[in-house]
Amino acid sequence: MIASNHGHLVSIASSAGLIGVNRLADYCASKFAAVGFAESISSEMRAQGKTGVKTTTVCPYFINTGMFDGCGTKWPLLLPILDPEYVAEKIMTAIRRDEPILLLPRSLYFFFALKK
Repeated sequence: MIASNHGHLVSIASSAGLIGVNRLADYCASKFAAVGFAESISSEMRAQGKTGVKTTTVCPYFINTGMFDGCGTKWPLLLPILDPEYVAEKIMTAIRRDEPILLLPRSLYFFFALKK
């Protein structure tokens, strides 16, 4: 990608990679690492003038894949359990638009804005 100055790196993290969650310290730490990795790669590409190498970091809430069976959501209208096909479609759209970060559901943008 660097040699051809073309490509797109997609890091699948989690919304837990942007905020610490009670009883999920190990999970959050691994997702913080994925977010930091993507940010670092993006910064390195800019510093090297490799504007054709893009990054997108995906930070979804729970996805209905079986990994989180038994988990619920306190506010299903604001933080629904996500359908895998919906998430895949949104990731492809984010890649096509060169979006640096994708938060799912969209309500997460509001919550993370409040955090800052």
